[in-house]
Amino acid sequence: GKEIPGQASLVFDVVLLDLHNPKDGITIENQQVPESCERRTQTGDFIRYHYNGTLLDGTLFDSSYSRNRTYDTYVGKGYVIAGMDEGLLGVCTGEKRRIIIPPHLGYGEEGRGKIPGSAVLVFDILVADFHNPADSVSITVNYKPSNCSVLSKKGDYLKYHYNASLLDGTLLDSTHSLGKTYNIVLGSGQVVIGMDMGLQDMCVGERRTVVIPPHLGYGEEGVEGEVPGSAVLVFDIELLELVSGLPEGYMFVWNGEVSPNLFEEIDQNHDGEVLLEEFSEYIRAQVDSGKGKLAPGFDFEKIVKNMFTNQDRDGNGKVTAEEFKLKDQEAKEGHDEL
Repeated sequence: GKEIPGQASLVFDVVLLDLHNPKDGITIENQQVPESCERRTQTGDFIRYHYNGTLLDGTLFDSSYSRNRTYDTYVGKGYVIAGMDEGLLGVCTGEKRRIIIPPHLGYGEEGRGKIPGSAVLVFDILVADFHNPADSVSITVNYKPSNCSVLSKKGDYLKYHYNASLLDGTLLDSTHSLGKTYNIVLGSGQVVIGMDMGLQDMCVGERRTVVIPPHLGYGEEGVEGEVPGSAVLVFDIELLELVSGLPEGYMFVWNGEVSPNLFEEIDQNHDGEVLLEEFSEYIRAQVDSGKGKLAPGFDFEKIVKNMFTNQDRDGNGKVTAEEFKLKDQEAKEGHDEL
């Protein structure tokens, strides 16, 4: 045409940006694989990872680090581009991997945002952790005393130390730094479900590592400023004290025979009605003398008020002899309890 004369010699100065073949698959370059790799990702796992995304010439187009949070997705389910879906299979927690993706397994001829059409993509990834929605709690016993006959169960009052971290070793919390134990009633919902499970069947002095998947921990939301969303948690636990709880469903039991004139003993002014103050005073006296036992780890006033409310069947703030019944009289469970 008008720009290039006939018989002209042409000079092209070329910079090669990238190249690929339509038959190319992804290329994986393992940069760093942890020595300890007990498990690798499979289809259906949920993974949290950091990445830097560049073109083949090194041009950065995206980075999870700049957002200060991991990219979280299911593996092999089509939630990310096909090349990344494939490249995230078979990785370990803590692994660094470079994944090179041809355009037909990336963003194709159209490209996307800062990514030109038909571009080859390079992702440098770091795997934070992964889990499967079917995972349960993993328990590893690190030390168990020779005398380990009394095991923790639902309702027991426990005092323990812990270090909490992410799978990559990032420390989240530690009772040692606070200088005091963490105290709970096992199975009462005072901790996440996974911790309730991880503290079962443990004896005083035992040390164990409990790994909790997010659906049994803090879920997709995490705890703002403390625990990332969808994070797998690692707790190193040492049980220091165990106070046996009461049978399930009981807040108070007698240690000996129950007086046949129990209502009359509680009704100190003998007016045929028991008020909360009388009831509370009587229960406290039984506990102090060792004749009765309250469920450990709960507030005394709350327990007694709940017991009184159960007896105050008409809700008028007074308990009469007709209303007053022991638990075994109601449910015939063979236990004496108010």
